[in-house]
Amino acid sequence: MTSYSMTRRQVSMALAGTAAVTMLPKVSFAAELAMLKLGDIAVSTISDGHFDLPNNWFANASTETLAAAGDPIRAGANVWLVRSKDRLILIDTGSGKLYADSIPTVGKLDALLAAEGINKNDITDIVITHMHGDHIGGLMRPDAGGFSKAKIHMAEAEWTYWTNPELVNQVPDEMKDTIKLTQAIAAPIADRVTTYADKTDLGGGLNLVSLPGHTPGHSGVRISDGGEELLIVGDAIISETLQFKDPDITYVLDFDKQQAIKTRVELLSQLSETNKPFAATHLSYPGMGRVRQVGDRFKFEPLA
Repeated sequence: MTSYSMTRRQVSMALAGTAAVTMLPKVSFAAELAMLKLGDIAVSTISDGHFDLPNNWFANASTETLAAAGDPIRAGANVWLVRSKDRLILIDTGSGKLYADSIPTVGKLDALLAAEGINKNDITDIVITHMHGDHIGGLMRPDAGGFSKAKIHMAEAEWTYWTNPELVNQVPDEMKDTIKLTQAIAAPIADRVTTYADKTDLGGGLNLVSLPGHTPGHSGVRISDGGEELLIVGDAIISETLQFKDPDITYVLDFDKQQAIKTRVELLSQLSETNKPFAATHLSYPGMGRVRQVGDRFKFEPLA
């Protein structure tokens, strides 16, 4: 198991609430809602807010690189609403009330859903990229954060790791509160969770895509219809300021840093070769764009 430093302890406490020339798909942007049409599927990016991350939470970067990036480094907090003919699907649930006291810049999803006239009871499915608090915090409380009818989907490796009853005894002391909190969120939804190993097809043009490293079962979601496609990559990329220029830069919460690097390099290479659009949780809102390779580096080009 990856060792955890004091820096990771600080992160853990904070995040636990205790401290080319192809045609672009049609895309429209509003103040806090962006929609991308993929055939008959509409994908809206909703901003759950933002995080200001100390730049020493990133490693494998030179002092000059970190200084140029600034301190703190701002990271978006995006979730996605997928509308198809018969389903209303949420990809991740944001922070919910989890960080209301410690990180008030996040937890905006509920208000934005309400502003769009979307009742949480109308959400048919929730796909979880991974079980960090800023992705499952919206499921907190016995009623799953108000998503009373939604089926919940995620990778088997992710669910198995975080819900292992022995896990709290296997991690360093500074991680125990985070594990307990995650398991407290998971327990009430256990009978509503479907996990996937070999099978990745979620139906209706959605597929889970394995992107391991950030967490044991970290996943992306590929959405496709009518010959158009969007890949949501979750936290495979954390910082647009740092990790396109240098994919070897790691983040303090990466579970397996070497695997996270391997995943990110392969992902960026694939995205640059195919020129297909993608989205990531922590890119600046609306967090959708393409990747272009420039020498041995990559460049993020937002959709416009």
